[in-house]
Amino acid sequence: MASSRLAAPFLGGTRKSIMMNLLGRDANSVELASKIGINESAIRRHLETLEKEGLVFSRFQRFKRGRPKKIFSLTAYGKTVFPRKSKELLSFLARKITERYGEEEMELLMSLVAKDFAEAFITKEIQGDLESRLGQLVQLLNDYGFFAFLSKRGDKYVIECHNCVFEDIIPLFGTFVCKIDGDIVKKISADVDIEWRERIANGDKKCIQIISLSETSNQRDRTNRSIDKHKYEFKSPNTLQNGQRHSVHGGK
Repeated sequence: MASSRLAAPFLGGTRKSIMMNLLGRDANSVELASKIGINESAIRRHLETLEKEGLVFSRFQRFKRGRPKKIFSLTAYGKTVFPRKSKELLSFLARKITERYGEEEMELLMSLVAKDFAEAFITKEIQGDLESRLGQLVQLLNDYGFFAFLSKRGDKYVIECHNCVFEDIIPLFGTFVCKIDGDIVKKISADVDIEWRERIANGDKKCIQIISLSETSNQRDRTNRSIDKHKYEFKSPNTLQNGQRHSVHGGK
């Protein structure tokens, strides 16, 4: 068997052994107890804990003889506790692309990736004025794991992200990954200007984007206002006061 150092260090000895014995094969509690050398009731307790943590799942399987048996397998999440070297492969890939095609080509490539990601990220129709759209954007960001907050300062909006879900590849791609966030905001908010005040990719504790209507949008807004009602009405609801930050949960 491979060294126990392969499994995640936060797992205790017995649970680590169970995980390693389920790597590459399914097993029932009797087989695991025999393999690890402890009684079946103890194995079952550990399996229940691992299942609650989402590391293993169970199902009943019928055999030619006897009653159906409860079989345990690793989940996709459970497999992630074992070593992965994807970052090393990405590092070679990024370096090779830059060496062969140059920094400009790498930036163009990341721009195309950002646009495609933005298309895939926006899983529902976004409607309403700018404030409503940004609120829905923050919901999507939170659903994805960014821990985002929305606030308003004067006529500008502020989005803070306290977690970067791409942080593990920042050493490979740097601020190129910020184009993904920027393109998502542009996709949802249309004609806006984005000013980055802080970036996790630059070593800051969080990402802060200041969002305001672009000059083109302002000109169009003034023209539309002289003809009909303007498109956006920036009336802050009670839940979004100037300078006040709140978390938007959900996404439904």
